[in-house]
Amino acid sequence: MLATLQTEAACDGISYNLIRSPKRKTVSIIIRANSDVDVLAPSRMPTSIIEQFVSSKAAWIKRKLHYNNEIKASVQPKSFTKGESFLLLGEPLNLAIATGKRAVEAGDGQLLVTIPASTKIENKTDLIRRLIEKWYRAQAEVHLQQRTEQLATLIDKRPKLVAVKGYKSRWGSCHIDGRIYFNWRLIMAPTWVIDYVIVHEL
Repeated sequence: MLATLQTEAACDGISYNLIRSPKRKTVSIIIRANSDVDVLAPSRMPTSIIEQFVSSKAAWIKRKLHYNNEIKASVQPKSFTKGESFLLLGEPLNLAIATGKRAVEAGDGQLLVTIPASTKIENKTDLIRRLIEKWYRAQAEVHLQQRTEQLATLIDKRPKLVAVKGYKSRWGSCHIDGRIYFNWRLIMAPTWVIDYVIVHEL
């Protein structure tokens, strides 16, 4: 049986990973978040046909890579300091920090993070980051499960499981046995974007 084979290739100034698989019938291109270009092709397809396909998509690939670079340049790492903006369902929340029992609450345009007064200054930022991520995951689990159930009913689908994960380069995935996983960061997106991803996975 033929196995999946991955090699490095280049065409029209574009470097890419050529991934051949016996299960594939057509050629497709994936631009990863880290700007890796994957070309998926059938095992026995001639290299000349693959190169011709990549060449025909060269302009599109370069636009996507340029867009990726622009996005990376515009995105600044979070500092987790007072007044910094965070998103929930596409709506901005300004970070506020208080002392007390560990907790995270959202309301009135504010994301209030409470940390113990005894927290050492060198541990403060890391603790706030971990609390916010835990809160985001909890919000994502509730909203995505409920919304997936609603949309699944509308289009007559029955997912086996709906859960969240910490994907780095995808918003969601659907397994052949009916399990659906979503990136917890999706909860930051506007509701129409969330619905689009949910329906796509369903």
